[in-house]
Amino acid sequence: MELEKFDSIEALTTTRFDWKCRLRLQCLWRASNMKTKEFWGLNMIYIDDSNHRIHAFASAKYCKNLINEVKEGKIYILTNFKVKDYVGDETFRAVRNKKHIYFTTHTKIEKDVDNGLQIDRHAFDLFYMGEMPKLATDNRFLVDVVGEIRNVRANIKSTKTDSEKVLTKFDLCDERHTLAVTLFDDFGTQFEQTLRCCKDQQVFVIICAAKIGLYEGLPNLTNYSATRIYINPGHYSVRQLRERIAAMPRAKAGSPPVEEMNFPMLTVKQIQSLPPESSECKVNCKVRVTKVEENANWYYAICTKCPAEIVKENGVFNCINCKRIIPYPDKRFRVCTLCSDSTGTIAIIFLDEDVSRILEKTVFDVEVEMFEAKTEGQFPQQLKELQNEVYDITLNITADNLKKGSKVYEAFQILDKVESGGNFDPSGGKHSEMADAISVDLGDDNMNTPNTGISSTKTRPRVHIEPLPFDPKGASPAKAIKKENPEKNSTIHAFIPAVCAYDLERQIMVGTVNIISDFIVQAYKDTDGFRSVRAANQLIFTKETKIQQVDE
Repeated sequence: MELEKFDSIEALTTTRFDWKCRLRLQCLWRASNMKTKEFWGLNMIYIDDSNHRIHAFASAKYCKNLINEVKEGKIYILTNFKVKDYVGDETFRAVRNKKHIYFTTHTKIEKDVDNGLQIDRHAFDLFYMGEMPKLATDNRFLVDVVGEIRNVRANIKSTKTDSEKVLTKFDLCDERHTLAVTLFDDFGTQFEQTLRCCKDQQVFVIICAAKIGLYEGLPNLTNYSATRIYINPGHYSVRQLRERIAAMPRAKAGSPPVEEMNFPMLTVKQIQSLPPESSECKVNCKVRVTKVEENANWYYAICTKCPAEIVKENGVFNCINCKRIIPYPDKRFRVCTLCSDSTGTIAIIFLDEDVSRILEKTVFDVEVEMFEAKTEGQFPQQLKELQNEVYDITLNITADNLKKGSKVYEAFQILDKVESGGNFDPSGGKHSEMADAISVDLGDDNMNTPNTGISSTKTRPRVHIEPLPFDPKGASPAKAIKKENPEKNSTIHAFIPAVCAYDLERQIMVGTVNIISDFIVQAYKDTDGFRSVRAANQLIFTKETKIQQVDE
């Protein structure tokens, strides 16, 4: 059987009209006026059996029944159409082809009923993700990209314009570059719902005909009328990306190495006397917090996307690393203190992790309590309570301390406060001892006992103690071996915020053993009800949280 001859997309010219092409409809979308909503016509993208693509347009007067007759993915026979060259001032073109098809009165489109040459269901013009900063300043074309989806954030409300918009955001990664993607309203909502039904741990997508632009100085991909997203398609580019990611070296799952924590115990005077030629190190000291500096800032602001510290300039927080404005930054403790022992005094900076643990509060918790107490603008009373407490502190001894003479030290770790009732001075080697005595004369007591509310003259039953014979020559009876309790199966509740739920929920499987690191421990509030675990604290996962599954 001889195959019917069709014209290829590559052979189309503007010199004739009697073309006959066998094409697959990859994409179809309406064209209308943004303000008046006037319907202009239909846009289409076609593929031929050589994987060449071309854009086609049918104006409103030529497509009355077309929108109900054609469907994406079907193969059609297209005849008697006009071919035009692009003028050059067109923007957001879905295909990089110098020509496009125009429907006329004589154009016919019929569904293909014969089995001709195979035409792929999809054809893409994939752009290199590293070129996105350049493409963001060129509005001539829409772009096709492939990558792995990470860090999905859904149902974000935006009111920058008169009407409220719902945003769905995620990052697209190819292990070399990361591209931010923002989908608007129903398109993003439907995509996020479809994504929830995907059970694969790794989700790869090809985003076709998306609009690339700049948002806060960085490339950002958004949806356009022609945009289509294909989840885990059987395309060669997805297979290649999977193989490349799988071949990249990854950290071996296992217990993290134990850091050496046997740091020397020094006094304040010994710390200040360390020679300049010493190398950077960590040392322990036991000191009392003599003063909390109330004139210094007790917290600092950080970027919500990177861990960089940011400051307010001209009324806004601007992150230099991310090159974007941070409307509401995160906040961390940084408390300046003066700490002393019997040998001297040094300035120590208490950082967020230790202060949050000691107070069992975050900066935001303290701000709320100050607001409710109407003490905003004052130094927090919670931080003043650190004064006169004794702590075991591990200090970071840096080059600034050794070579530049800086007397301000940063706390690497602060252990729980030491009970202040005895001598905490590490320089003192004496211990309080009880004097030896052969006997105690009860007559010296004069029977004067303190008058306590819990004293009682009630008789108490004696405990019958059976005497044991003593044989100095015999072997001492073996001590009863205390049975060690098996490891307690302690439980704790963990919460994964929406900002990192998409990435982490695919790494956790019920019944498996995992090593979890880089999380936040947060104390429950008295108002927290219906807890699933009877514990004082809970775990809060973050974007930096790492989960490694290990064998039992």
